[in-house]
Amino acid sequence: MLRPGDADILNFLEQIQLARNVTAGLRCYRLRTMCLHFGRWLKLNKTQLRQLVFLSYCHGLGKLSIPDSILLNPGSLSEQDWVKIREYPEVSALICKQLPGLKEFVPLVLSHQERLNGTGYPKGLKGDEIPFIVQVFQLVNIADAIISKRLHRTRNEPSSDRPYWMQAIEEITKEMEAGARDRNLCEKFFRFLELFYQGGG
Repeated sequence: MLRPGDADILNFLEQIQLARNVTAGLRCYRLRTMCLHFGRWLKLNKTQLRQLVFLSYCHGLGKLSIPDSILLNPGSLSEQDWVKIREYPEVSALICKQLPGLKEFVPLVLSHQERLNGTGYPKGLKGDEIPFIVQVFQLVNIADAIISKRLHRTRNEPSSDRPYWMQAIEEITKEMEAGARDRNLCEKFFRFLELFYQGGG
């Protein structure tokens, strides 16, 4: 799946994100792990699996430009803060453009916050304008963000009797019903999450 030299590039990408923020660096590995499990479950080819791996490590590079006061803010963000956050996919893509080994992933990185109904950013792409492999990555990215946030909630935050992966399904379902996610792919992902966290065939 990986090509000669890929491992060194991925290690470099992981280390610079760990140096900036340990949580972000560790998240790269979590995303890679779940992306590969889901990708293999979908029977994706080696090229697609490689794209998922690099998306896991490249998509958040632009967050290196976001101040901690915004990136680590547990409260509400101002509109100005959101403007900064919405810029990060373009910054991630710009970084990838500078490295020959990452240039091929620029369109994927740039579109990873887009939505099928055109409400995403930075370009407002719709439908098939968003590559299929990006849509696969998006579901893993959303689920991991929700599950990890619930796992690391503070003592003052209310808990839930529902498993964290089921809460992720509920949130993704809302986006699916709003037309932001592909129904067929979401339903496959929901089945995968059930198997991933509960086991079974």
